[in-house]
Amino acid sequence: QVLPILSTNAYYDSSNYDFLKDKEVLNLDLSSIYDEYNGSFGLYDSNNNIWHIYNEEMAIQRISPYSTYKIYAALFGLESNIIHPKNSKINWNKQEYPFDEWEQDQDLDTAMKYSVNWYVQMIDNAAGYKQIQNYIQNIEYGNQKISYDINNYWMDDSLKISPIEQVQLLQKLNQNNFIFSKENINAVKQSIHISINNTTSLYGKTGTGRIEEKDINGWFIGFIETYDNIYYFSTLFKKHTGMTPREYKASIK
Repeated sequence: QVLPILSTNAYYDSSNYDFLKDKEVLNLDLSSIYDEYNGSFGLYDSNNNIWHIYNEEMAIQRISPYSTYKIYAALFGLESNIIHPKNSKINWNKQEYPFDEWEQDQDLDTAMKYSVNWYVQMIDNAAGYKQIQNYIQNIEYGNQKISYDINNYWMDDSLKISPIEQVQLLQKLNQNNFIFSKENINAVKQSIHISINNTTSLYGKTGTGRIEEKDINGWFIGFIETYDNIYYFSTLFKKHTGMTPREYKASIK
């Protein structure tokens, strides 16, 4: 699977909320796994209403979603009838792109598999700024703020979301708390379906931030369906840069 490689400011902005204070939280020690990276991991056991969290402080901080946002961009495209579950094809505009997989016609499944930026940008341009802003507010996505650059707001550090919010939103998506078309919800789920065995189905989406050809931040979010439970998760890696926040921001081009 090709990871989405994006150039964007990935500096953190605290979400400043106390959502976890009244929740049962089991702290995890994953420091040996994260090694040279900072970051967090959160897993929500929905049957038992228990959170398993590594690095709680970072789990409630917001950062750009990068390509994990494409889950909701696709859902918006379906709900606004820009694309349809049975006809989600968008023709390639013949421009050159960083990956060969992008240089072809795309449907919802291939666009999500290869994390095709231009597919989402086509949907957003068809919808327009006002509709996108309303949609993000309606589903309560992160800080609910987008820049006027509708080609880049999900990777230019205007729209931000925390790992905990990623998990919450995935649960709302899977349970269709948005009260959207069931067919559309299922189409989005199918597009992020990764694997299945006798007892388990894995759904997920990646998102990667890159500065000067170096991967700086990475997301992997999703959920695992078993025969008797659903586990929602959000993984965030942030590579140590050795710079102060001000220096880090100034390094972005």
